Amino acid sequence: MTTPCTIIFEPFGRRVTVPTGTTLFQAALSKGILVRSDCGEQGTCGKCRVMVDHPERLAPGTEQEEKLLKKKTPDHRLSCQARILKGPLQVTIPENLILGNEVFGKTGIKGPFSVNPAVRRFPLSAADIKAAAGKGILSRTEKICLAVAAKFSHNIRFNSRFSLAQLSDPDMYDKDLTVVFQEDGAVTGVYKGLHPTSLGLAFDIGTTTIAAYLCDMAEGKILTAKAMVNPQRRYGEDVISRIAAAGADTNHLAAQQHLAVGAMNHLIDKCLETVGKNSAAIDSITMVGNTTMQHLIAGLNPHTLGIAPYLPVLQKGLATTADELGLTVSPAVPVYIFPVVSGFLGGDILAACLGDQAHIHDEKTLIIDIGTNGELLLSTGTKIWATSCATGPALEGAQISSGMRAATGAVSRVWVENGTIAHETINNAPAVGICGSGVIDILAAMRRTGIIRENGTFDPKKDGVTCDEKGFGRAFTLPGTTIQFLLKDVRQVQLAKAALYVGIELLLKRAGVHEVARTILTGAFGAKFDWKNARDIGMLPHNICKNEMIAAENLAGTGAVMALLDKTHKKEIQKLSRQVHFLDLASEPGFVDRFSAATRFPSLDAHRP
Repeated sequence: MTTPCTIIFEPFGRRVTVPTGTTLFQAALSKGILVRSDCGEQGTCGKCRVMVDHPERLAPGTEQEEKLLKKKTPDHRLSCQARILKGPLQVTIPENLILGNEVFGKTGIKGPFSVNPAVRRFPLSAADIKAAAGKGILSRTEKICLAVAAKFSHNIRFNSRFSLAQLSDPDMYDKDLTVVFQEDGAVTGVYKGLHPTSLGLAFDIGTTTIAAYLCDMAEGKILTAKAMVNPQRRYGEDVISRIAAAGADTNHLAAQQHLAVGAMNHLIDKCLETVGKNSAAIDSITMVGNTTMQHLIAGLNPHTLGIAPYLPVLQKGLATTADELGLTVSPAVPVYIFPVVSGFLGGDILAACLGDQAHIHDEKTLIIDIGTNGELLLSTGTKIWATSCATGPALEGAQISSGMRAATGAVSRVWVENGTIAHETINNAPAVGICGSGVIDILAAMRRTGIIRENGTFDPKKDGVTCDEKGFGRAFTLPGTTIQFLLKDVRQVQLAKAALYVGIELLLKRAGVHEVARTILTGAFGAKFDWKNARDIGMLPHNICKNEMIAAENLAGTGAVMALLDKTHKKEIQKLSRQVHFLDLASEPGFVDRFSAATRFPSLDAHRP
């Protein structure tokens, strides 16, 4: 028999009553408090650590806790592992482990964009409808169809129960009306009054961040853009964790879809509030994301993406409606989800290619999209090659002991000044962790000062290095902070940077390319890190850094906007998805040897001419 237990969560001061046996993580979640859990509550990341005032009121520590918290005091527990035996209990969550909605980047897209939308609005006055009726006895739909044909020279048809239900409303009779129709002539909305403004939404659904772009469909411009943390992160920081959760329990699939849709509805409300419009103004929606995110938002179980040969349920683009997904706009609003290339090359890399128009240029272009996953696309002028590599979880901070996303207090830049390592944080706040760009920088800084050797070990003689009882370097403390970069963190970066380096190297080799004219860095993280530092730690090959290096904040979002505003881009992206030559890195000859060699750091002067 379970008994109710009272838990107080600080620094929120929120009180919750839960039954015995509940984990602290689930107790916090029941009150809307999102604690960081990069591993999806598996007890392997250690990022859900909390402090409790009465540890004896919790079940004994698990094996995972013993492993991860062996140097902590008894009042430190992993919230996803610690089960409540009795209350009351006060639980304190460290500031850097609380998941907020603060987001930096993703929204800085600018036009202009070509306009040729698949949707139009036809404002009809009551007089227009009456004049078009003629002498015959006609239905309401026939009258409206005749009025549109007479005034706008377009043929439309009513085949949606929703639009017919709207038209049947007594308050709509003998009134001015606005009819919304799609490219195929189908009416998807009828609204009382004259409302010529047609808006559309483009979504970039990232593993870490969801961004929304509200666009004027006639003017071809972005009116506003909003972004927030993807709440699916409670099921894990990376796509593998979320795939595993959905595959293990279909309830987790439904929950992840619900979380993402809830976030998107929140962004819709914020965008509409900013421009002073309501949801009836939205006529079309496009979505891009990696293959896993697109599966989850569509309610498709991504379990096949976690087992060889990692095949998606659907490769071509998916046409659905707002009602089917649960979006809080008019139910019949069409939603277009981009096609994908493979299990780990999604609509986002295709959208990035579309956004740059790399596929229509003769010059060789390499697009590097580094988010929670690394996606590479090479356009040679005659062919398009692409591959994916596991980079992001470490490079974005998820697998780093002091790692965090880009938020206030995150160390975002590190450099060497007069022989000393210096840093800055987002919003100049006290340092509470280190984000992706800072991870790259701190490795480069430690290499330049000799703190880290080529094989990835610490020089125990250097200031700031903490050694074990055998004198072996185990950690480096960033000057002026309490943030430590551990030896295991270095190992994680070595694996991630080797994956990207070898991915680029083999992609160019397979395409017969030795040098590219343009290298484009994009993605939530990819556009913000210092590429020179990335080159110097052996993350980017020298031959792609010789010519033009371009930082494009969010090409995937740009491509989503382009497809929203111009229907020809949807056909273009569908065709493009079939032209990509996919490279499976693991099956490439010499991959293992190349990868092993790439884990080493280059010599200190390797980047010099």
